[in-house]
Parts: sequence; structure tokens; C-alpha cells
Amino acid sequence: MSFSDFSVSGRDRTPLRPPRGRGGGCDVLVLDADAGLALLRRPGVRTGPVAYDGESGCVQFLVPEGSAEELPGLLQWLEWGGIELGLTGRAAYDPREAAVWLRPPEPGREADRVDLVRLVSAAATECHRARLRSAARKYRGQPLAFS
Repeated sequence: MSFSDFSVSGRDRTPLRPPRGRGGGCDVLVLDADAGLALLRRPGVRTGPVAYDGESGCVQFLVPEGSAEELPGLLQWLEWGGIELGLTGRAAYDPREAAVWLRPPEPGREADRVDLVRLVSAAATECHRARLRSAARKYRGQPLAFS
């Protein structure tokens, strides 16, 4: 799946009204494109608006304000602590920064409706899978060592 599989129109590039979290703002979970697209394909994972930043090559999932601060503790609680996932949080996100909306803001898809625990759990899994796929591609031609 690629970004062309998501409908993107000129209307999607600039939301009519910025999505907001609990306190009036929102944070984002930032994932590499491979993991972010895989997360978008996962059934049963409710997301808020989702943006793609072409400059960094990352997918950004808008989440309620304060979620970026909770991310390290939540990853620890979910037993992903200490594992390099490539999953980060960014506080005080301005939705006008979004280059392309993969899932634009619309009623029913607000950042404050996100089940943060379920989203972070699924995001961590997809980040880990993406890292494993990347490592497998890197060492595809190298024989395994047996002892």
C-alpha cells in the first residue's frame, strides 16, 4: 500500500476547522511511513485525523492534548519500554502544519475520540514489525549462522 491508495484532494490539504483535543489543542504520534500505513490498514483501530509529512517521511496521528507526555509511561506499561520503535510523541501540534491529510478532520473523527491505549499498542506493534521487515531486507543475501 502506498500513499496513492488514500484519496487526497485539495480540500483535504487544509481542514475547515482544526481538530482539537481535550484542552483545545492536540498532540501527534509520529511513526515512519511503513509503520504508519500498516497501522491505517489495521481493522478495529480507531484513529483521529492522520497527516503525512513528506519532508520527514512520517505519518502523524492526531491524539488528545497531553498524550505525547504520557507516551513513554504508556509504552513502559504496555511492555514496550526500552525497545527502539521509532514511535515518538510531539506536543502542541498545529494541524495547519499538515502537508497532506490521509484521514482529514471531520465530525466523528476528532483527536479526543481516540482510544490512546489501543492506538499506542497497535502503533508499537506496527513499528516493531516495520523494523523487522527492514532488517530482513537488509540481510536478505547473508546466510544464517548455525552453531
